Amino acid sequence: MVKVILISLFVVAALVLAFVFYQKKMRYNLVTISENKVYNSGAVPPEKLASFVSDHKIKTVIDLRDGLVQTKLNPETKKQVNDEEFAADKIAGLHYFNLPTDQIPEDSTVQKFLKIMDDPKNYPVLIHCHHGVGRSRLFSSIYRIEYEHFTNEKARANAREFWEFGTNFSKDSQKGIYLTNYKKRGQK
Repeated sequence: MVKVILISLFVVAALVLAFVFYQKKMRYNLVTISENKVYNSGAVPPEKLASFVSDHKIKTVIDLRDGLVQTKLNPETKKQVNDEEFAADKIAGLHYFNLPTDQIPEDSTVQKFLKIMDDPKNYPVLIHCHHGVGRSRLFSSIYRIEYEHFTNEKARANAREFWEFGTNFSKDSQKGIYLTNYKKRGQK
């Protein structure tokens, strides 16, 4: 009986690890925010960008990485950001925007983001950062508040639904507080 339980636990653990590997390394933490309209992910390797955007019919990539200063949360290098922009420039019809941001964005960055999202010709849009669970999820939540009329709380709670078992968007976290206090255009 103990042997059956141990084997069952091992199989479940192996399946969970395989799924996590698939989601992080093969799908780059891709999450559909709004079907055929807005997607959220981590960075896609430049050599795989063309097939990735083609598979999802993406017309615009918003890269939130900077690459100038590496931190634990923002480990990307300027070379990685530049390599993606160079790869994107080779893809016919793809718009690429680099909107570098810290974990909590400046108002000017949010305004640039909203200007991109205001243009219907830019859709479908991929919003990404390095891992796809912090900055990109924050901007995806801003999208939901502005364009899908989510309440701040619903947008914050949704940011935690996918792959977030930590405190990244908890009510007391910096991102959680930012979303709770975010003012939709026209409400400021």
